[in-house]
Amino acid sequence: MVGGVAFWQMNKPDPKDVVIDAFKGVVAEGQTNPMEEIFGWKALGEKLYSDSYQVGMNLTLGELLGSSELQGTGFSINAREDRSSSTMDMDLGFQYGDIPMFNAKFYLDNSEMAIALPPDMTNKVFTLNLEEDLNTQIANSPYLGKSLSDMGMDLQAYADYMKKANELSHSETPMFDFGALWDRYKTGSKAVDNLKAAMTVEKGESKSCPVGDAEVECDGYDVVLSNAALVQFFTETKDFFLADETLKKDMITYLELVYDLNASLYGSEEMAQLYGMESPDMTPEQQQTELWTSADEEVEALLSQLKGAMGDVTLAVYVTDDGKLASFDYSTELSLAEQTVEAETAAAEEESAASAEAADILKLYGTVNFRGGYSQTANIEANLTAEEPSGEKIVIDMAKMGEYEKDKLYQAQLALQVEAAGEKMLFSMSGEYDIPTANYTIDAYAEENDTEVGSIRIDGIMEDLVPGESFNAVVDSLRVTAGPADEGMLLAELSGSYGIKPLEEAVSKPEGEAFDILAATEEEWNTVIMELYMGLTSMLSGAGLS
Repeated sequence: MVGGVAFWQMNKPDPKDVVIDAFKGVVAEGQTNPMEEIFGWKALGEKLYSDSYQVGMNLTLGELLGSSELQGTGFSINAREDRSSSTMDMDLGFQYGDIPMFNAKFYLDNSEMAIALPPDMTNKVFTLNLEEDLNTQIANSPYLGKSLSDMGMDLQAYADYMKKANELSHSETPMFDFGALWDRYKTGSKAVDNLKAAMTVEKGESKSCPVGDAEVECDGYDVVLSNAALVQFFTETKDFFLADETLKKDMITYLELVYDLNASLYGSEEMAQLYGMESPDMTPEQQQTELWTSADEEVEALLSQLKGAMGDVTLAVYVTDDGKLASFDYSTELSLAEQTVEAETAAAEEESAASAEAADILKLYGTVNFRGGYSQTANIEANLTAEEPSGEKIVIDMAKMGEYEKDKLYQAQLALQVEAAGEKMLFSMSGEYDIPTANYTIDAYAEENDTEVGSIRIDGIMEDLVPGESFNAVVDSLRVTAGPADEGMLLAELSGSYGIKPLEEAVSKPEGEAFDILAATEEEWNTVIMELYMGLTSMLSGAGLS
C-alpha cells in the first residue's frame, strides 16, 4: 500500500508541465483546419510564390444611393506572370455604364518595360529600354531626359527599383518570412524557456467548465508570472528580433526598394526630409541601424515603465482529464502614477515602489473559455475588464464560433463588443460556405447601443475550386447598407469576381508602334500628346461626358 502511494506520488505529472502542455495544445499541429481542407490557402500561397500564375479581378456597380444611373460602371484587372521567362503583363480596363472607356496593357521583362493605352487614343506603345544604361540614355535623350532631370525625377532609380522587385519576386525565399522568423525564435531564443522556469504553478481548486454543450469537471492550477520574469521575457524577445540577421537583411532590402522608388521622384534633400534622415547620403544599412537603435530605445523605455507600473500576473488555469485547456482566469494591476526611468539606485527603486503602492491602481482581469469543436480554437469566449480606481469599468467581450461538417458545411463568426460609460459598441463578422453547392455568404455589421448602424453583405459562389491550386470567387451581390440591414438605406450594390489559377494564357507584349520615351524628340512628343488629347476628347464625347 505504502509502495503504491509512493509510486503514484513519483509518477504524477508536475503541475507546471500540465499547464505548459495544455497551453501548447491550443495551437498544436494536426488539428482540423476547415479553411485548409476546403480551400488549401497555404499551399496556394506557396505556389503563387514559386509557380507561374494568373490573377483576375473585376468589380461592377449595380446601384449607388438608390440610383441605377451608373449601373455597369466598373473596372477589371487581369495579370499574368511567367516565372520561366521572367515576364509579366497586366490588362487594366474601365467602363462607364455600358460603355468601355479605358483599356491599357502593361508589360515587363528583364530588358524592356512597355505600356499601351487604348487604341482610340493612340496606336503607340510606350517603351523603356532596361537593358542599356539608363543614365546614358537619359543623357542622350533629346527631350524627355532633360525634362525629367529638371523635375528632379530619376529614371535610373526607378529602373533599379523595378529590377530589384523583379529579382525578389523570383527569389527562393520571400522577404519578411515571419513563419521562418518564428521558427528561428523558437529554436534560437531562451526567452520562452526562461519564462517557463520563472513561473510558479501550484495545484488549485477544481472547477466545472463549459466544453461544447456540456459542463466538464476540470483540474485547477494557480499560476503566477512575476513582473520581473515578464520584463525579462520581453527584453530577451526584443533582443533576439533586433539581432536576427535575416530580419536585418530583409529590412535593408526593403529600404533599398523604397529608397529607389522615392529617389525616382524626389531630390536628395527632399529624400532626407521625407525619411527624417540627418543626411541625404545615409545608406539603407545606416537607415536600418538607426531604425533598430530607435526601436531598442523605445522598447526599453516602455519596459522600464512596465517594470515600475505592472504587478504580477496571476492565472487560475483549468485543464480537462485528457490534458486540454478548458479555461483560465487572469488578473493583474497597473499603477496609474507617472513612472520615471531614472530610478536606478536601490533607494530610488524603493521610493518608486512605495509611491506606486499609494497611487491609483487600474485593475485588469478576465476569463478565456475554450469551448471545443473541430479544434481547440474553433469556439472561444474571452473577456477583459479594466476597472478604474473610481469603479468605472471598460469591458471588452470577444466570441469566436465555428462549426464544420466535412463535405457539407462550414460556418464561422467573430464578434467583438466594447462597453464603457453606459455606451456599447458591437462589431460582428460571420460567414457560411455550403460545400456541395459552393455557395457562400459573408455578413459584417456594427451596432451602437443595440441599434444596427451599418452592414455589408456578400453573396456568391466559388467556381473552379481546386484546393491549393485555383479558385474563382464570384460575387453575385455586395450590399453596403446604412442602418438595419432589412430596413436601412442601401448605399451601394456591386458585383464582381476574384480568381487565381495556374498560367493558361501566354504573357504577351502590347501590339502597336513602339515609341521609345527617351529616344523620342520634342516634336515627336508634341505629336503624341496632341494625339492623346484628341483621342481622350473623342472617347469622353462618345460617352456623353463632355
